[in-house]
Amino acid sequence: MTENHFAFIVTGDTFRLKNAELFDGLAKPKIYEQNQIIYQQGDKASHVYYLKTGRVQIFIGSVNGAEKTLAVFSKGSLFGKSAFFDQLPRSSGAKALTKTEIICVDQMMMMDIISRHPQLALDMLGYLAKTIRLFANQIENMTFLQADRRIARYIVDNFSGNLKKTTITCTHDEISGTVGASRVTVSKILNRFAQKGWINTGYKCIEVTDAQALTDFAFKG
Repeated sequence: MTENHFAFIVTGDTFRLKNAELFDGLAKPKIYEQNQIIYQQGDKASHVYYLKTGRVQIFIGSVNGAEKTLAVFSKGSLFGKSAFFDQLPRSSGAKALTKTEIICVDQMMMMDIISRHPQLALDMLGYLAKTIRLFANQIENMTFLQADRRIARYIVDNFSGNLKKTTITCTHDEISGTVGASRVTVSKILNRFAQKGWINTGYKCIEVTDAQALTDFAFKG
């Protein structure tokens, strides 16, 4: 994808591909069960988290209990970075979507890794800059794009980092929470995409069958 086609959500692919091995075995993983909260919005950020197995939702909550999904991270991702580095309270919460193994990395552990692998610091700065751009694009998409194009971008951005991966793991609720459309709307649009031959839908997954057509629709209109 070109620079104008940054992901609609933060996938963590950069760190999964380039730096995951630095965190494997760093400490004993902590186990989180499905739907268990990892940290809350407003918590002090004493750790950054390496996702060894499972899936994690990053979300913001409102006073009436509603949630808005910001990102869904998968195996090999590093999350909780921004508040860890700026030492401000966390601006979002994190929740395990499945049974999950997480390695909690404190400041001393991170400094040790960076001293041994200084390129990591540059990679992380680039990743944080990209994250800012991603969320800016997300706001723009939510403001100006119709629901069908937002959903198409969600699908494209979740397989674009790995062209051999034509099936993405997600639920209709996760898509709904991320793109700002009702679950009923998501289901109708996915059915329409399936009728066009762009995707097949399965249990908690979507198989992309015509990546070019879906990408053209998502980004070219």
